[in-house]
Amino acid sequence: MKSWLTVLGLMACVSLVVFGRPNVRPSAARMGEDDFRKLEQAWLDAASVPNLPALRQILSDDFMGTSFGGGVLSKDDVIPAPGVAANHMPKCTLKDSTVRIFGDTAVLMGQVEMEVPSKPEQIRMTTVFQKKADAWQVIAVHMSKE
Repeated sequence: MKSWLTVLGLMACVSLVVFGRPNVRPSAARMGEDDFRKLEQAWLDAASVPNLPALRQILSDDFMGTSFGGGVLSKDDVIPAPGVAANHMPKCTLKDSTVRIFGDTAVLMGQVEMEVPSKPEQIRMTTVFQKKADAWQVIAVHMSKE
């Protein structure tokens, strides 16, 4: 009887290793630091065009942020309603950054170079990501000039 239980237990362990845990998507569950850097750059790229469908997907509905004016921004402040002229950021590139992952939340702090016509500007940016359903979304951003 003990050997039968041992075999059954080993089969269960092998099944978990081979098939993974149910209801967990590997791409969302195993995000590493570089994945968040890529997600940050994708957000910056979408904001510079602006790519409104991508921004709607990247930013959480309960998004909040601060920019250089000091006021608190919502998703509606960042993404205009259909038919309204879209404001956008200049082309930006993420430079030095640090990422910390805390379960379903990740924080990226880094330097961003804004390509403005007169000369490139450096800003500091803190972005908070949270896993929602099957995707990671930006829930908060703080930008400040250096």
